[in-house]
Amino acid sequence: TINIANGENEQVFVADNGDYVMIYSPNDNGIGVKRSRDLVHWRDEPTLYLGQKDWPWAWTRITGGYAADFRQIPGVGKYVMLFHGSGPDKQRSDANENANNHVAIAWSDDLKNWDWPGKQAAPAATSR
Repeated sequence: TINIANGENEQVFVADNGDYVMIYSPNDNGIGVKRSRDLVHWRDEPTLYLGQKDWPWAWTRITGGYAADFRQIPGVGKYVMLFHGSGPDKQRSDANENANNHVAIAWSDDLKNWDWPGKQAAPAATSR
């Protein structure tokens, strides 16, 4: 049984090593990742927060990650993920989330390591 704790936007990819990779939006914050060899038994991977700590526009929350496999598209050649962030107020409220949502983009060669516009030469954050 897969428990994604009220998550949304679930999608599954077949990674180059044969693993199944699920990307989803957990209920609280971040972009959730699970892996499986058989689509029955899933293990949690570190939640992705990308550059959230450096993004005032996403300090409250990032989520809604939706990825597409564009590796075979000439000129792209990557997995591309859209996600949204809310902020700049760190206090999470309906008013703040409804008034301060932003859409962003990230890309990856392997569904593990992600880049985004303006990323510094450092590994992706797995916690805030």
